[in-house]
Amino acid sequence: MAKVLVAFHNGIVDEKNPEAMPAFYEAFIRGLDSAGNQVVVYSHGMFGADFGEIDEDIKNEICGFEPDICIIFNNSFFDLAEVVDCPIIIYEVDSPLYFSNKDDIRKKPDRYLYFIFQEESRKVLKEDYGVNEKQIYFVPFFTEVYADETVQQTTNVSFIGSLFSLGSINVFESFIQKRPSLKEKQMMESCLRELQKNSQVTVSNLIYKYNITSELVVRHLDLQQLLMMLSREKRLKVLSGVADLGLELYGTENWDSTYYNDSKLNMAYIRKKVYSVEDNQDIYNRSKIGINVSHLQAASGFPWRVMDIMASNACLVTDYHAGFKRLFGDIPIPVYESASEAYELCRQLVKDQSRRREIVLQCQETVANKYRFKHLLPKLEEYSGVTLHI
Repeated sequence: MAKVLVAFHNGIVDEKNPEAMPAFYEAFIRGLDSAGNQVVVYSHGMFGADFGEIDEDIKNEICGFEPDICIIFNNSFFDLAEVVDCPIIIYEVDSPLYFSNKDDIRKKPDRYLYFIFQEESRKVLKEDYGVNEKQIYFVPFFTEVYADETVQQTTNVSFIGSLFSLGSINVFESFIQKRPSLKEKQMMESCLRELQKNSQVTVSNLIYKYNITSELVVRHLDLQQLLMMLSREKRLKVLSGVADLGLELYGTENWDSTYYNDSKLNMAYIRKKVYSVEDNQDIYNRSKIGINVSHLQAASGFPWRVMDIMASNACLVTDYHAGFKRLFGDIPIPVYESASEAYELCRQLVKDQSRRREIVLQCQETVANKYRFKHLLPKLEEYSGVTLHI
């Protein structure tokens, strides 16, 4: 039993529920609480931002709480290295590219422990942040979604997730508006192709590998935003492809507010607040297929959505991730490499209840045996040295 401080970026806004948060964090906090811990939560709307000097009132609150451990997802909070004496875990949920307070980590990398969900991040932490190998731990995600065999599967295909936002400045649009030469377009195209294959690549790697001599191209190599743009393109293409199969689309409201050259997506979107464990569980349990379309930052790793679907009644259809073999063994998870492959897999599986059932049962068994919060808790204790159960 311990005093635990948890902090994370929270993109969920629900005026009727001020405590709304993504299902993963809800399950994580609920798990800590159920294990007998005292949990203090700081959530906010700042994604990937540097926080600067800690607010004095927040500092006093934290010092008064006297945490035994701090768990900061994506390092998305004020730097607490000089505020607390306890272990601080920087828990990756996106990529080290999106960590907050990067310079603070580089100044004192040994002050923190690092939990990663994909092996590519190990190299980034060591090379870009100067982190010692001994400080890095591979920790798979978990889910608290449960199947319900009494629920009738009335939805063919469902997707719950964001339509990635490009912010107020679209770096690629800015590049095109500068009327680049054919050679400059070719340079940018090479960089974009590399990003699609290797989301952890650096600007200096791109410049060297593709002999980028154009200042215009270099100036527009904002890799975070370009990754967001490419991930957005991928998600739109795949979901547009399966829309005719009876897609139900849930997530951020920008799915509904803009025309994306495919009216089917606008029509598939269901305007409903979906964020809780129960929300996700209900949707996946009544779906024949739960489709996953990952952000490109997820290389061998994959989003929370994958295990949520695996634990439910729905059959997972997903883009490929190298981590599947390591975590799930020989489960015949249906994977696609293109929008057309995603469509064909979904088309076949919607009609093949027997095949779906075979896959679903294997997925459910693996989650039940390995990927619940009760399986995560001992790892948190072992790696941090803090007792987190009564």
